[in-house]
Amino acid sequence: MIKLDFQKYDLKLFFLISAAVIFGVLMVFSSSGVKSYSPMLKQFICAAAGFAAMFATAFVVDYNFYQRHAKKIWFAALILVVLVLIAGYKSHGAKRWISLGFFSFQPSEIAKFAMVVMTADFMARKRQSLDSAKGVAKSLILLFPLAAFIAAEPDLGTPILIAAVWFIMLFYAGANVKPLAAIGGAGAGLVALAIVFKPYRLIRLKVWLSSVFDIKAVLDSGAAEFYNLKQSLYAIGNGGFLGKGLGKSDIKLNYLPEAHTDFIFPVICEELGFLGGCAVLFFFFYIFYKGMKIVKNADGDFAQYLALGITATIVVQALINMSMATGLAPTKGMPLPFISLGGTSLIITMAASGVLINISKKR
Repeated sequence: MIKLDFQKYDLKLFFLISAAVIFGVLMVFSSSGVKSYSPMLKQFICAAAGFAAMFATAFVVDYNFYQRHAKKIWFAALILVVLVLIAGYKSHGAKRWISLGFFSFQPSEIAKFAMVVMTADFMARKRQSLDSAKGVAKSLILLFPLAAFIAAEPDLGTPILIAAVWFIMLFYAGANVKPLAAIGGAGAGLVALAIVFKPYRLIRLKVWLSSVFDIKAVLDSGAAEFYNLKQSLYAIGNGGFLGKGLGKSDIKLNYLPEAHTDFIFPVICEELGFLGGCAVLFFFFYIFYKGMKIVKNADGDFAQYLALGITATIVVQALINMSMATGLAPTKGMPLPFISLGGTSLIITMAASGVLINISKKR
């Protein structure tokens, strides 16, 4: 029989994440219940699966397991992102999901975690090689295949996210800055090309630039491309300081088609006000604070880099989502961690958070 000493772990982080997930189920219900109960039911089932995964990765499976099996995890993720292009099904113009009949999953979410594990293992084993351009280039091999196949779905947001996390991990490890900067420049060029050759991405960029330089023109415009951002900003403004009250948002009444997924943050701001929005921001700031504390106290290089990668993935994704909803970044379909509707995303994020909690255990 397995005996668990829970006092060794950061239980505050475990319970705070649990509270955020429960809050997410409540907000998915609030933002979608007027139309259908199925999103809330899906979120509830995925949250239950996520709790089981987080409990296992936090208290049962030791984090060293991931270093022993890093290559297998990475290759499995690569096979899945290739498979989704071959046998995946298309929805909203993109082929990102694999259906197993009774449920479907999104391989790109698994690829996020796999990239972090493999990069942490590489840096722990070959830290000294990162002083050279050759060593940095070798680590790029861990990122590029996953990012390229995910971009082909098409999905530009996830490759940008995992590239940002890869960059943060290498920069933290003290990698040579010159090749990092060169790779960053080349990556920015590839992103620019990806935008130029997709008209809908050019429109999103236009909307974002308009919101940065002339937000009043965006709010006054009747053009379809400004619609989502306008409604999001109206919702945030209409919430005031204390909000309209839980369940009383107007934005969810067919004003925003993705109110329970990509645009759940404006719903929170409208229903719970400025204070509710600040509470969400504080939650992710706390995740960052706790994550970096775990990084500092981690036992060994692999644990340190793995904790950093997990923390960066959660926090950067949250910042992208909230920036998108407030016009600080171009519109992109990316869920708010722990809170937005998202089956694979929720389960994998909770499982990764469990790994972070496992790394926090006292020796």
